[in-house]
Amino acid sequence: MKIFVLLCLLFLGHSIPVTFKDQCKCSKFPSETTCLEQINCIWNTSICQDRSCSQYYNKDKCNAVSHCSWNISNCREFTKCTDYFMNDPFDCYKIGNQDLNQFCMPTENGNYCKDYELAPCGNFEDDCSGFQSQWNLCYWYKNTCNVVDIRYCDTQLNEELCFIFGEGLGCQWKDNKCQMITCSDYTTESTCILQRQNFIEDGPLLCMWDGTKCIEAKDVSHLDYSNCLVNSFYNYIWDSTKGVCVSCKDYTPPTSQTP
Repeated sequence: MKIFVLLCLLFLGHSIPVTFKDQCKCSKFPSETTCLEQINCIWNTSICQDRSCSQYYNKDKCNAVSHCSWNISNCREFTKCTDYFMNDPFDCYKIGNQDLNQFCMPTENGNYCKDYELAPCGNFEDDCSGFQSQWNLCYWYKNTCNVVDIRYCDTQLNEELCFIFGEGLGCQWKDNKCQMITCSDYTTESTCILQRQNFIEDGPLLCMWDGTKCIEAKDVSHLDYSNCLVNSFYNYIWDSTKGVCVSCKDYTPPTSQTP
């Protein structure tokens, strides 16, 4: 499930920041082909629309939507944890409404779900596990129970934590510490696309290849029809009329398609 509350966008210099909240809405895709390429969209007669929870027919795709949850054999808008029965108790952890910070866990009998229970970190290794709050992990390290804020690279205590949470946070273990990946860390043109940054606070930057190295992009002029959408974190879309990559916020799709 895509988790997590997205906060304000940070502008760094003149680089191009992109964000979840500015990703293209389904209504921006003018053809059935481009519409159906988007996992959260569905084509309805002549327009592209947001897919409702009931229109997801795969458990993983359903649970990946922040407000949808899979229950036995279908996908529906999440109600409350106690309404759900799971063949696999672990699936209780996969449901909830992340927009409202509602999360679930299995009950003692294993199949029904209940509200996720947060507990304070203990003083001994056996009691030092789980989450004390939404973002604070109890983690035993150097004979002490530490409270680790999982939202930031520099709070990860060791390489293990940096690896576990690093992909989503945009972290890497470098110079014996956990730190943010920057565009300059990408050494090939194929990987020089996006400085992921912190997915919880939401504010990655676009990268571009200048011929010899990866740098922060100042605009989207390096993108074309084949990569404008994907390589811009779905913040920009190719305007075939103008022949340029434009912001989804500013893009008005054509009213009809020519076969």
